[in-house]
Amino acid sequence: MATLSSGGIGSGLDVAGLVNQLISAERAPAEARLASKESGLKAQLSAFGLIRSALDKLKTALDALKSPTLLTAVAASSADATRFTASTAAGAVAGSYAVEVAALASAHKLASGAFGGPEAVVGTGTLELSLGAATASVTIDSSNNTLTGIRNAINAARDADGKPLGITATLVTSTGGTEPAGTYLLLSSTRTGAANTIAVNQSGGDGGLAALQYQAGGSANGLTETQAPADAVVTIDGFTYASASNAVSGALSGVTLDLKATTTAPVTLSVAPDTAQVQPALQALVDAYNGVFSVLKAQSTFDPAAGTAAALFGDSALRSLSAQLRRGLTDPVAGSPLMASDIGLSVDKDGVLKLDDQKLATLLSSDPAALDGLLRGDAGIAGRLSTQVNGYVSSGGALRARTDGIDRRLGDIADQREALADRLANLERRYLRQFNALDGLLAQMQSTGNFLTQQLAALPGAGSADK
Repeated sequence: MATLSSGGIGSGLDVAGLVNQLISAERAPAEARLASKESGLKAQLSAFGLIRSALDKLKTALDALKSPTLLTAVAASSADATRFTASTAAGAVAGSYAVEVAALASAHKLASGAFGGPEAVVGTGTLELSLGAATASVTIDSSNNTLTGIRNAINAARDADGKPLGITATLVTSTGGTEPAGTYLLLSSTRTGAANTIAVNQSGGDGGLAALQYQAGGSANGLTETQAPADAVVTIDGFTYASASNAVSGALSGVTLDLKATTTAPVTLSVAPDTAQVQPALQALVDAYNGVFSVLKAQSTFDPAAGTAAALFGDSALRSLSAQLRRGLTDPVAGSPLMASDIGLSVDKDGVLKLDDQKLATLLSSDPAALDGLLRGDAGIAGRLSTQVNGYVSSGGALRARTDGIDRRLGDIADQREALADRLANLERRYLRQFNALDGLLAQMQSTGNFLTQQLAALPGAGSADK
C-alpha cells in the first residue's frame, strides 16, 4: 500500500481514514467472492482425496483376489508332527503319500583327550582344518598355544572366500565319570550330512598339536569321533531319498519335509488345496467396496433440512463411478456359469455389499475351480473391477484430471488475489492524490476566508453602529 501523507492538517479532513474505508469497501466483496470460490474448490479437492484413498484400498483388495496362488495354493500336513512336518511352495500338487524316516541327518563331532584345564599348554605349529571341500589354516604359537587360545583360533578361522569355515570349537570340563576328569576340546560341524566331515592335520612346531589331529580312518588320530556325520534318509511311497539336511526339499516336488524323528511305520503326508485365504480376501473386497460407496454417498448428498450440499453434490463423475463398480460386480462373467451371488456376494436394499460365508464355504469344498473362473482373468470380477478402478486412480485417470483442474483453478484464484492487491494499491494512491489535493484546496479556502474576515473587521466603522 502507498505511504500516507499528512493530509488534513490544514483542513481537518481525515484523509487516511477516508482512504482506508474506501479501500476496505472495495476489497471486502472481492475477497469474499474469492474466498468462497477457494473454499468450495478445496472442499472438492478434499472430497476427491477421500475417494482416491477409498479406491486405493479397493485396488489392494482386488490385487489380492487376482493373486495366481489364491485359488491354486496347496497346503501340506503330517499325520504325526512328532516325526516330521511339511510345507509347500510352487510346484506342489495335491495328493496323499506314505512317508518313512529311516535316519536323521547328523553333524560330525570330535573330542580331544583330557587336559589339565582351559589354560593347559597343548603345543605350537599349524593346524590345517577342513570341512568337506572348505579348508583353513590356523597358526598356533606361544601367544595362543593353550586350549583356550586354540579354541579361539579355530572359531576365528575363515575359508578361502573369507567365510566362517563351519567348524565350531568349545571347551567342556568334566569332573570324571566314564571319562577321565579334565578339560576337553570339542569340534562340531555346523552343517549336517555325510559329506561334511571334519579333518585336522598338524605340522611344524613342537609336535604338541598331534593331540588334535584327525583323519577319517586314520591311525594317528588324537581326536576321537563322538558323532559320525550322516545323511537323512526318507522313503516316500517306496522311493528312497538321501539328504544332507533334515529339511528335505528335493524328494517331492514343491514340498519340504522337516524331519524330527525316525518312524516305525509309514506316516501319511497330505497335500490338499489350501483355500483358507479365500474368505478373508473376499471379505476384504466387501469392506473396501462398501468403503468406496460410503465415501461417494457422503460426498454427494444434500441435506434438505439444513439446506446444505456436500462438496460433490450433483457431480456426474460420482454417479458414473458408482454405476461402473456395480456393473463390474454383478454383470455375468463370460465363460463362467456362476454369478457373484453364487459365491455369497449380494447387495442389500441399502446398497451394502455382503458376503455369505456358508455359501462360499460350500462352493470351495465342492468346486473351487469354478470360483477361479468367476474371479480371475481380465473378464473376471476382480479383473474388470481393477480395470475400472485403474481408470480413475491411474496417473492419467479421471480423478487425476479432476484434481489437476481444481489445482489450476486454485492457482487462478491466487493470481486474482495478486491482481486485486495491485489494483487496490493503485486505487489507494489515486485516492490519496485526490484527497490530498482536496485537503490542500480546503486549507487554502479556509486561509482565504480567515484573511477576508480579518480585512472586513479592520474597515473604519466596522465595529460601531450607525448613528
